[in-house]
Amino acid sequence: MNVPAAAKRRITIRRPTASFAEEGGAPSFELGRNIAGVRVGIRHDGTWRSWQYVARVWADLLRRDGAIPVLLQTGERTGPEGEKTRADLEAWHERIDCAVSGLGTCGSCTMWSVRDAIGVEARGKPVAAAICEEFVGHARTTASFLGHPELKVLVLPYPLETLSETELLPIAEESYPRFLALIGARR
Repeated sequence: MNVPAAAKRRITIRRPTASFAEEGGAPSFELGRNIAGVRVGIRHDGTWRSWQYVARVWADLLRRDGAIPVLLQTGERTGPEGEKTRADLEAWHERIDCAVSGLGTCGSCTMWSVRDAIGVEARGKPVAAAICEEFVGHARTTASFLGHPELKVLVLPYPLETLSETELLPIAEESYPRFLALIGARR
């Protein structure tokens, strides 16, 4: 069988990755104390079932450890709902002592998870962005571009969304102490 010359050509698919600045930027913060009595923000955008499940597990673990979970579901970023989201974020920032912002498991949700984490960090509070391993480079580049190259990133497996709750439970339980360590909290 004759294969046309065009079919024999080789194509190269490039995966563009930008390097991020290494110089210092905005400071990151640590809690430096026991988690008991601390108001811990857990931000999600309502899109990812997997992160909503992890957030529920973490809320239970936080309560067990004497902390006060403060969950926030963000909405759209433009128009009237965008105004509501910004107001909700501002109010949430005032009610929390530290936070986790997630889930970065696609391009835009990674960017918003990072931006919302930076909003917490900009107020002098410890925070981590929960990002799936496939999007860590994007998260770090975004954080660096926005002046927060030291933003703490909690790396989670990819993909999470395809996993059942039975499969997500050990991931939630394993990542909870890593989150506490990232923000400098003790149990």
